[in-house]
Amino acid sequence: MKLIAGNQAAFWRCRFFGAQDTFHDDSVRHYFKDCYIQGLIDFIFGNARSLYELSSIANPVALGAKVINGVATVHGRASKDENSGFAFVNCIVGGTGRIWLGRVWRPFSTVVFAYTQMTDIIAPKGWNNFNDPTRDQTVFSGEYMCGGAGANMTLRVPYAQR
Repeated sequence: MKLIAGNQAAFWRCRFFGAQDTFHDDSVRHYFKDCYIQGLIDFIFGNARSLYELSSIANPVALGAKVINGVATVHGRASKDENSGFAFVNCIVGGTGRIWLGRVWRPFSTVVFAYTQMTDIIAPKGWNNFNDPTRDQTVFSGEYMCGGAGANMTLRVPYAQR
């Protein structure tokens, strides 16, 4: 696991590899440009206010006939008064297996994907409320002008913003 907690850190052309909890984007503001983050479960998690312009987020692990479900993002905003969220702009989400774009870790999780190409690894529902339907009213799980086989919004969860 890699951890970033300092304010206004920026990363260019970096590669981060892991399985669970690949990158802990802990707090405050960060910027990622042309980076590659590869993981399996909770690739990017934390409570920062960060902008990602990634070349790829990948889920490379499939074990025989058993495909392991993964989650690209897990945001930890616990209060509506916090100023945090993850924004993914001009990204590519690809790999193997089946993943959710995000899992609602805390009641006010905020994640947006915009102008992002998504392969068919994205689960049709797109997002997971962490088995707590009360969070459906308070989270912001958004997608805007995304393309590719995984960007089909017809089966997305009802709380997904379009």
